[in-house]
Amino acid sequence: MAKTHKKVFDGIFAQLEETDGDVVLFDAKGSPSVIFSMTNPVPRLCTDPERYMLFQDVLANIVQTLGEGYALQKQDIFCRQSYHHEIPDGAEYLTRSYFAYFDGRGYTEIKTYLIITQEAPKGQFVQYDPKRWLDFHSKVSKVDDILSEKGIRHRRLSKPEVAEYIHRFMALHFRHGAFSMTNFKASDEYLRTGNRIIRSYPLVDIDEINLPSVVRPYTETSVNGYPIATDVLSFLAEVPHADCVVFNQVVQIPGQRKLLRKLQGKAKRHGSMPDPSNKIAKADIEEVLNILAVDSSLLVNTNFNIIVSCAPDKVTPVTSYLETKLYECGIMPSRTAYNQLELFIDSFPGNAYGFNPDYDLFLTLSDAALCLFFKEHLKGCEDTPLTTYYTDRRGLPVCIDITGKEGKLKMTDNANFFCIGPSGSGKSFHMNSVVRQLLEQDTDVVMVDTGDSYEGICGYFGGTYISYSKEKPISMNPFKVTREEYDLNFGEKKNFLKSLIFLIFKGSEAPSKIEDMLVNQTIVEYYEAYFHPFDSFTPDERDGLRQKLLVAAKMENDYDRYAEKMDDIEEQISSPEPPAQIESKALVLPSEERRLKLIRQCRAFRAVVLDRASTPAEKEKAANKIEVYKKELYEASMLVKIDKQIDHIEEQKRRLKVRSLSFNSYYEFALERIPQITSLEKIHFDIRDFAAILKQFYRGGELEMTLNSDIDANLFDERFIVFEIDKIKDDPVLFPIVVLIIMDVFLQKMRIKKGRKALIIEEAWKAIASPTMAEYIKFLYKTVRKFHGIAGVVTQELNDVIDSPIVKEAIINNSDVKILLDQSKFKDRYDDIAAILGLTPIQKQQIFTINALNNKEGRNYFKEVWICRGQNSDVFGVEEPPECYWAYTTERSEKEALKIYLAHYGTMQEAITRIEIDRKKTGIAKYLDFARKVNQHQKVMTLWENQ
Repeated sequence: MAKTHKKVFDGIFAQLEETDGDVVLFDAKGSPSVIFSMTNPVPRLCTDPERYMLFQDVLANIVQTLGEGYALQKQDIFCRQSYHHEIPDGAEYLTRSYFAYFDGRGYTEIKTYLIITQEAPKGQFVQYDPKRWLDFHSKVSKVDDILSEKGIRHRRLSKPEVAEYIHRFMALHFRHGAFSMTNFKASDEYLRTGNRIIRSYPLVDIDEINLPSVVRPYTETSVNGYPIATDVLSFLAEVPHADCVVFNQVVQIPGQRKLLRKLQGKAKRHGSMPDPSNKIAKADIEEVLNILAVDSSLLVNTNFNIIVSCAPDKVTPVTSYLETKLYECGIMPSRTAYNQLELFIDSFPGNAYGFNPDYDLFLTLSDAALCLFFKEHLKGCEDTPLTTYYTDRRGLPVCIDITGKEGKLKMTDNANFFCIGPSGSGKSFHMNSVVRQLLEQDTDVVMVDTGDSYEGICGYFGGTYISYSKEKPISMNPFKVTREEYDLNFGEKKNFLKSLIFLIFKGSEAPSKIEDMLVNQTIVEYYEAYFHPFDSFTPDERDGLRQKLLVAAKMENDYDRYAEKMDDIEEQISSPEPPAQIESKALVLPSEERRLKLIRQCRAFRAVVLDRASTPAEKEKAANKIEVYKKELYEASMLVKIDKQIDHIEEQKRRLKVRSLSFNSYYEFALERIPQITSLEKIHFDIRDFAAILKQFYRGGELEMTLNSDIDANLFDERFIVFEIDKIKDDPVLFPIVVLIIMDVFLQKMRIKKGRKALIIEEAWKAIASPTMAEYIKFLYKTVRKFHGIAGVVTQELNDVIDSPIVKEAIINNSDVKILLDQSKFKDRYDDIAAILGLTPIQKQQIFTINALNNKEGRNYFKEVWICRGQNSDVFGVEEPPECYWAYTTERSEKEALKIYLAHYGTMQEAITRIEIDRKKTGIAKYLDFARKVNQHQKVMTLWENQ
């Protein structure tokens, strides 16, 4: 007997071979199997029941495709691993700290294998059958195609991989790295191997079959008051004390006709004995037969087996946990599984036909059996050149493409975003994390802040921190335009300047069409005068202007003025000689020369009319000619005036010189040019109000430097610039203007510099969310994506989203990336927000799971955030190491304490390192408590003893 036990694993498999690239595993009876490694398509906690249903359909399709004589085996392996990430050479200090912080953190890895097995002929010596062999490979290829078509990641295992998989299963050791075999000792309760216990838990006792009457591919659990869809057996990823859990799922597809005949006969036998229990049994069988006749379901033999590896003293709590969780699902696992060694051997990959049909398999419908198949996977890292690290819901670092457009899977058309999170939700902490990772990956970042939220990270990266004050204002020259920008992007620049001028002139009030036309024209002519100084009109320009003024002149005339003019012309052609002053001119205008010519012709025809020798017909013809020429003479008279007017306009334009570009020169140009335009066009514009309102930014005005000082050229080369404008956030005039010109600085940087650029505006964006600014914000959001740019706004008030049409039209509709933090306080009135943001019911459920899971144990300060890129949305954790916390903190006491360390140690990196070392030495858990202690001493900890 002992000898038999030593060789108990010898008779499981017959051969492992590779033919034509296909690796086939044969069991002891000759049944061939092909093994796929795959990833379940449903993310854990995705909350979407539809995704479970879709995978259920894929599995049902596979079962239908395989048909009779095949088995589908699926193994989901849950193994405890330790996190490790290779830190690239040259990584930043904070990045090294990040991965060092997570190094060694335990997590449960999910590996999934799908095995297709063809049943060997029974009761005869196995012989090669070319038809069955071809059918087997054909079915395997079809399953491969189904998985590919549905976008489910999978691949066939190679020969070494299959061999390793089988050996790891035998050792039940799936942790990364080397493993070893040891002896097995079997008992009725479990198997012992080395210092571990392996125990199998069959889900079904076939003598009782305690399963729920109705099963679905998913179950629902309540999180924060919302029903969330999860896998029926999702708890398998959280089995306590277990180092490895294997969920073995087997579906055998027997001959259907034989089973149907047996069921029909069984129904007749129950019907022949008319007692209540037999009536129920008959009704159940008939219901199954009806389902089989109507639906595409099949009768299948199934086995579901949970295999757990744990320490010997943990068997009882593991068993208790599994029984409790299965009971919650309506499943009563078998308590009589005394064939532990047999169950373990039968669960080997490729051994789907090893189960004893008398006590290991139960008959059910394929759809019902597939509902119990595990369908979830853990979040994994995305294939993207731009990596932004978050954690999954259990604390494992995963990288995503925050833009949604740079990764292998394109989710968005642009990377613009908005971020909404109430105070205390971790909004600034999250944005600090994103900014750090963007900067580390060669992104130029410009930030507009009101609250010193980015002072620490700016100091760490050695960025430029510009804080606005009355004594030291942020001075720029938004009117300065290069020749290249004028030639290529003047339309964009013009729209910006128009928005700026109206922001000063009208505030939040929308300009009238006349005002818009006037300011637009002055901007165009201002730059035309600078880049193309005017000398004189060309003949074509003069002719075009002449026609324009002629039309305007005719528009001004009425019938009385026309009749009066015609009487004057009659008098001119009746006089014997032309006016001497005109005839005496050596040079006359073309229009005047034509007028004199027409007068002479009219006089000639008038002579014909007065000549008694003329016939009546000649007189009539001459009279008609006179009337025609009189009308031409009328127009010629107008043209004489128009030519003089053109001369005057020409002289005006010649006087309008622009020698340098600034608000000062524009102001002077506009005040001279606008009255000329209003006079010419006969329109009204209050030039005095315009001049008075803009005057504060003009030469000698209180805010002259704001728009007339060339920005430091070095800013264009800075990778990280923070404009801190908290000190003027309550100035209704200056605040929005400074925000706007900072945005223009970014646009100049965006056009000139190569690579990725990001503009992030915190609460300051509300200053420019006005009708005047709507078009410019739209322009900004649409323009940045053409230059590999990102524009983002950050706010804490949901009402900002609801109440502002500018936010909806200009920002939300042009942002493919939505970022929301904890919204639980608003959930009773969230329908309006959901409608504006275009959230689906599933996304709403995701949002209200933020910070609602029991997943905080053993983790540093962290908050969760919902990120939606296009239609792809999920919840991630923002968890950072202590070093990053010190760099990000917005708590004033913590920032002051860090500044004390910075003053002592000289560099931000050293200051962060030392303050964290000292905090750990004291054993103080909370950063704020330690910071208060430092502030109390006003010295670094090493100097406290000397104080």
